[in-house]
Amino acid sequence: MLPTIGSGNSDAGIGIQVIARLRPMSAKELKSDTLPVVSASTERNEVTIIKHANRKTFLFDRVFTGFSTQVDVFDQAIAPICKDVLRGIDSTIFAYGQTGTGKTHTMEGDLASEEGRGIIPRVASHILEHFQQDASYVKFGVSASYLEIYNEELTDLLAQDTAPDKKLQVCEETGKNGTKLISVPGLTQKPVENVAAMLDVMHQAQERRHVGETKMNKFSSRSHCMFTLLVSSERALRDGTVLKAAAKLHLVDLAGSECAKSAAGDVAAVSNAAAKAAKARESERANINKSLLTLGRIITILKECQTNGQPVPRLPFRDSKLTRLLANALGGNSKTCIIATLSPSKLAVEESMSTLKYAEAAVGIINKPMQSASLGVRLSKGLLGAQGEGDAEAKGTSQDWAEMECRLTYAHQQ
Repeated sequence: MLPTIGSGNSDAGIGIQVIARLRPMSAKELKSDTLPVVSASTERNEVTIIKHANRKTFLFDRVFTGFSTQVDVFDQAIAPICKDVLRGIDSTIFAYGQTGTGKTHTMEGDLASEEGRGIIPRVASHILEHFQQDASYVKFGVSASYLEIYNEELTDLLAQDTAPDKKLQVCEETGKNGTKLISVPGLTQKPVENVAAMLDVMHQAQERRHVGETKMNKFSSRSHCMFTLLVSSERALRDGTVLKAAAKLHLVDLAGSECAKSAAGDVAAVSNAAAKAAKARESERANINKSLLTLGRIITILKECQTNGQPVPRLPFRDSKLTRLLANALGGNSKTCIIATLSPSKLAVEESMSTLKYAEAAVGIINKPMQSASLGVRLSKGLLGAQGEGDAEAKGTSQDWAEMECRLTYAHQQ
């Protein structure tokens, strides 16, 4: 049995990465002859919005415009997060914005087109290719789960058994160092060995996800979806040690925010069937907005407390299933990236301003990511001494903790 070193963390913490992505004008917006009132600059990482003749500029970590490609977004903002996951650091990426602004396009994209694929397929492909191309990995595994939150009910989008009485629940435990361990017992974990298998998983989930037509978007996502990759590996180092790492990467496509005024018209039904559908849309909208408002409250409280150096009070994570699942992403032990998606149209100026303020509030929030990695040391016969030559791997000996920390740092540098 090999001596190991467990999880480590950074006391300094690291800020949440906040990104803005402005899509081009849609065909519907161009047809209505509306004016663009939101502009963006990738060079200055800023977004400018004009509302009632007032101009306001917001600064973010990165900004992408309507000319930015899916490859640009991944290479510049997401690829570094993949490296963290491979090192054993839990990470979360989620997209927020008004319905119809490109959240699903950013997160999933066009699965049939290699160029049009979004963050989720690109992340999975990047991690799998990394393992397959590096011969130093003696063992690795990647599995995927896909969870939907619809009207505050959890659904396993990959489950074969869709019995109505199968209820999923969010469970929370306190781990070492006071960390929160969030899980959904019974959620399907599908092994993913190649890109084709990963695309099959995504196609299966897409067929089951709740979508519906609203005034703002013909194919609007009516639920929050969390795609999770569980990544584990064992890597042989040149000095004979084995570096083990494990991490989760949560990729979240939030349902679109939609104010009642903008969505008005859905309820103008002319038949019983239409009235029933409109009522369902209103119920969906209420649940979506409730969870997003809770998320916004948590972000605001965290920002105020951390900015003013005040202790953080008990946060309302339990007020929605979404925020319970994202508890580690906000002020917790995960590296987090928020992508705010925007429409340039004057028709959406109210929601665009709200999205920008929401994203701005998250700038500067500090998380304290923890690394889940272990270094197994195979000791030489000379070091074992009286323990016996034939029992080298079975017994081993403990090393000074500081030395083990140094070895782990050296291992990562290798």
